[in-house]
Amino acid sequence: MTPRREIIRTLLDHRLPERVGLNEHFWPHIIENAWGAQGIGDEDFVRRFDLDYESVLWWSAPGPRPDLARTIEETDEWRLASDAWGAQTRYWKKKSGTPEHVGFTCTSPEAWKRDFREQFLGIDVRTTVDVAKIRTDLARARADDRFAVFSSLFVFEDLRRVLGDVCMLESLAGDQDFVTDFCVCITRKHLELWEHVFSTAGKPDGFHMYEDLGYTRGPFCSPRMHRQLIQPWHQQLFGFIKSHGIPLVVHTCGDFRPHLPALAECGVDCIQTLEAKTGMDVVKLAGEWKDRLTFMGNLDIRAFESGDRRQIRDECLGKLQGMTAQRAPYIFMSDHSISPAVRVADYEYALQLFRDHCRY
Repeated sequence: MTPRREIIRTLLDHRLPERVGLNEHFWPHIIENAWGAQGIGDEDFVRRFDLDYESVLWWSAPGPRPDLARTIEETDEWRLASDAWGAQTRYWKKKSGTPEHVGFTCTSPEAWKRDFREQFLGIDVRTTVDVAKIRTDLARARADDRFAVFSSLFVFEDLRRVLGDVCMLESLAGDQDFVTDFCVCITRKHLELWEHVFSTAGKPDGFHMYEDLGYTRGPFCSPRMHRQLIQPWHQQLFGFIKSHGIPLVVHTCGDFRPHLPALAECGVDCIQTLEAKTGMDVVKLAGEWKDRLTFMGNLDIRAFESGDRRQIRDECLGKLQGMTAQRAPYIFMSDHSISPAVRVADYEYALQLFRDHCRY
């Protein structure tokens, strides 16, 4: 049997191994909110469900103003806090969900230059990672035959989390010098960090980049704007990653389809998550892109949450058999993450469907 790492490596090279790959994400708090009562303890889901793929490092650009980081208000249910970028968000404490955007501090080029820019550039990002732990985690994943990836946010996600959605969109349209300078600085720190990590801790099997480029009805910006303001930084960092022989997976929520050509041009090997509720169908996408892109995801989480085995079967086999029939490189996964609304037994049923029908 082909090793798991080799299966994913082959798929990300747009070739076909003996079977489809397997990955999954799970919402935080899933054990305490649902699965604990169904007999699941504090477990390693990668190993419990025998997944092929494992993230061994998560990193995002650190905020330069720790003096701004504080709890503003807290109840038994949620916490309102300011981070080291001065962004105020409200999080549920006992369940998962998109945080509520409450307020932002870095909302103009003047505030960026006065209060954040030089402080951010002064950060030694090499001190933000534990090299020894990365080495250990890489070795553990590989000893267990898991395809080990590093994961991070990048410029589009950082624009959203630092400026907030409103300021980001207004700036993309009306203050492009601000956006460009912000992206220059973020990209510089990524290059510093990953050069250090690759040379001291080792290279991962793959890189998983998070850039939520769309919402349910379409992308946040036009393809022209994306190419002008976002693609140059994708080309720079993605090119650096690819120059090290590392395949690249990009996660994006929402309907990002107008940006697919630009992503492919930047050397992206695989797209994940392909939200079904946006109208995307991985089988149709593969008909056009299977020679250039691998796809991961697109299994409609609403079918899993329904608890209806017929819906689950139709969704899983429709996508799985549709991809194997046209011999398209595919990694079996939900179209975002497994939520607490999914029963353990239903997820295990989906995995059994995968194992019975995953051969090319």
